[in-house]
Amino acid sequence: MSEVIYTFNRKDITMNMCIQIRAVVNILMERLQIPFEKALMLFYYSETDKTLQNTENGLWAESAEFIADRYFEE
Repeated sequence: MSEVIYTFNRKDITMNMCIQIRAVVNILMERLQIPFEKALMLFYYSETDKTLQNTENGLWAESAEFIADRYFEE
């Protein structure tokens, strides 16, 4: 299994991305009252996650609340 490495301006931001994704999933769990695994899968298959994966757009640098709001606007 290969490891995903996220970069921005040639700098490794993998830890930042992991922290952001976890925080967004926690918000989804709380707002939707669902378990972690379900919240993770919902986010994983969302357009917001696809946008987040493109690190050049800077979405990863926004707050978890901002990213979660983007998810709920889908």
